[in-house]
Amino acid sequence: MITILNYMKNKPNIVCRICNGKGLGESYYPEVHFNDKIFKYYRCDDCSSFNVFPTPEDEDFTEMYGENDHTYLKDVEDKLHYDFNYEFANHQGFQIQFLAQIKNELKGCSLLDYGCGSGFYMKYAQNYGANVAGVEFDVEFVNLLKTKTDLAIYTFDDLINNYKGKTFDFIHVGHVLEHLPNPHETFNQLKKFAHKNTVFLIDGPLERNFCLHRLYVDLGSKFKAKKYREAVPQHLTLTTQKSQLRFFQEANLKKEKYLVVEQYFPLPSKLEKSAGKVVSYFVASISILLSSIIPFSGNIFHYRGKINDA
Repeated sequence: MITILNYMKNKPNIVCRICNGKGLGESYYPEVHFNDKIFKYYRCDDCSSFNVFPTPEDEDFTEMYGENDHTYLKDVEDKLHYDFNYEFANHQGFQIQFLAQIKNELKGCSLLDYGCGSGFYMKYAQNYGANVAGVEFDVEFVNLLKTKTDLAIYTFDDLINNYKGKTFDFIHVGHVLEHLPNPHETFNQLKKFAHKNTVFLIDGPLERNFCLHRLYVDLGSKFKAKKYREAVPQHLTLTTQKSQLRFFQEANLKKEKYLVVEQYFPLPSKLEKSAGKVVSYFVASISILLSSIIPFSGNIFHYRGKINDA
């Protein structure tokens, strides 16, 4: 039976994970039912980000992530093969495009990939001569990755034990921030592995940012007017480009580069037989074209910066 959690009725002390604002009200997004619990989306009056509350507990994160989130690995015979030939406007393709922009800086340097997933980003950096290490949340998933790759991948606790007192030249946080229950705390932990010239490479979705794609999805959500949906609430914060930049500023990072682009997801990336999906594909395609012209329009960001020691 679903456990009803009415946080606003009891006036809980919920705070925006992006800007630490306390003025949060319920959004029009339908609540999510997962693991016999109800999760709701709250809009921050200060930075316009959406936050999911209650914060998932350990048992929820175990259901969300780990081996169950990467079942394809179990079917891989011997070692995982990486094919970097990604489709147009694909988020992983964007990640390696951004990394390729600094390929000449990577040779002989160390790179930490926090939330490394399959290790594709680590492998790409390794091809440019970087010495790489990765971090994942789930112990069993880390052990599975060790059998399927030749990469140095750890849980965060194991990283602390193995790299105590050491720092990295680059720290990558790719499509991870939106999953974190306390992103500011996580960044404070990551800074312990940074020296004064460490470059933070960060990318992820902008799920509240302006673009035709977002307007179309939001209109569809309002039109359907669902009270709830059965889904996995993996993304705990949904941001705009302004709120994302504010987060980095409050995390005491100094921006060196910031880009906004657009991927097809969650709309289809190719033509399908369904009339609705055909319309969605063309909307996404037009939106991608417009975002290439309109500054900061899009649904994916890339940030590059260092710790601000001023």
